[in-house]
Amino acid sequence: MAGRLAVMSEGRIVQVGSPNQVYEFPNSRFSAGFIGSTNLFEGTVVADEPDHIFVESEDLETNIYVSHGITGPLGMPVGISVRPERVKVSLDKPSTPHNWARGVVSNVAYMGSYSLYHVRLPSGKTVVSNLSSSHLMSEGAPSYNDDVFVYWSPASGVVLTQ
Repeated sequence: MAGRLAVMSEGRIVQVGSPNQVYEFPNSRFSAGFIGSTNLFEGTVVADEPDHIFVESEDLETNIYVSHGITGPLGMPVGISVRPERVKVSLDKPSTPHNWARGVVSNVAYMGSYSLYHVRLPSGKTVVSNLSSSHLMSEGAPSYNDDVFVYWSPASGVVLTQ
């Protein structure tokens, strides 16, 4: 078990930190995809305030709302990394105006304590969600080919500029 790790790409160190820091706060698209799995939404910054940003992505019907600002110009291309365990799947439309999309369950893998859902969006992108079995028992489990909504909190997205 390592207390500190380094992520390397093409012989160069691209990020150093504790396993938790690198997983929760990747500094690049490469680190986000290398350490664990992620849902990566590409888009452009349409609003940047000190306490939040909005990103427009062709993959979603709504803007992505991230609960912290960045330093960058409007129109700047960014990636938003959202880990599968932070994405919820529901048969009901979320009440929030941001961070959701409708889709169809294209695959479900039962893993015991959790199920891995693959939801295909109208854009063709697949969003992966890791839902605990206890959550599925209390909320009702969507099935293969069900029309569903995927959504996540504003604190769940990590903004990636490289």
